[in-house]
Amino acid sequence: MKIAFLAGFAVAVAAVTAHSAERLSLSTWGSPQHYQVEEFVPLFEEKLTEKTDGEIRLRTFEAGEMVKQQFVSNAVPQGSVDISLTTLDNWSGRIPDVGILTTPLWDKSMEWTLENVKPGKPVFDYFDAKLREEGAVLLAMFDIGPPVLSANFEVTGPESFEGKAIRVFSKGSGEAVQALGAAPTIMGVGDVYSGLQRGTVQGALGGLGGAVGLKHYEVTESMFAPNGVMGGLIHAYVMNKDRFEALSPDLQAALMEAATEARDHMQQFAIDDLSKLLDEVEAHGNQVTVLDPGSDLWDAFASTLEPLSAAAKEAYSEEVQAIIAAE
Repeated sequence: MKIAFLAGFAVAVAAVTAHSAERLSLSTWGSPQHYQVEEFVPLFEEKLTEKTDGEIRLRTFEAGEMVKQQFVSNAVPQGSVDISLTTLDNWSGRIPDVGILTTPLWDKSMEWTLENVKPGKPVFDYFDAKLREEGAVLLAMFDIGPPVLSANFEVTGPESFEGKAIRVFSKGSGEAVQALGAAPTIMGVGDVYSGLQRGTVQGALGGLGGAVGLKHYEVTESMFAPNGVMGGLIHAYVMNKDRFEALSPDLQAALMEAATEARDHMQQFAIDDLSKLLDEVEAHGNQVTVLDPGSDLWDAFASTLEPLSAAAKEAYSEEVQAIIAAE
């Protein structure tokens, strides 16, 4: 009788514990094999379970199943999803200063980002404060590598972009290709493959990991890696502010620690994987052109994009420019 009682009590306690666990939804988009998903999410979940003793559990939704890339900046503040992957420049309608991350003014390396864009550092804290004003909290901020161009034309100079329809992923990337004479077209990640295949666009800007994971090389002839001359591609995981603040201080700290540790692992993985991904694209028959800093081709692009850099200095706040320049 006593054993039965104890067994029943244990089951009841387990049921109460499971019921009291915080369940947070986490949404990603693009390829589930992209390292910002495949390398981040499982480790984040593992660390979160470890650091909260199972008090926070995640329910994950991949490939835009819950929220598509372009709608994250509305979905997270509204609470449609608790946590989501996002391209920070997609918040430019709410936070104009995030656009600076896609301009030539953002000239930081992935290695620099690994060490300097995390909680307690000026760049992270600045954008976290801005996001909180819009109903979101910055959990992790990282560089997935300079955007690359998957294309059905060869890039031999800035003039190669003239008159081409190019898929872009944000306002800032659109301004960059427009400065090169191309026609920017906003297109969701899931539509890029068919857009390139059907000729709706002649090229598509995006992250290297995503381009490889979604096999854009099957429907393109070349890849152009601008190597930062056209700005960076800074992504993040963000959380609904009300949901975050409803957690106890201990759980908030554990959540941030788990996100930071998973982010550091993923950022280092991205650094190590960059050259391998370019080799993979080349192995599938695409011509790969990497823009080397200081080369004649680099100087040609930098010169063509100089008016964009000058305009960026006028467009973004002195505060954010000072923070980036000081780092």
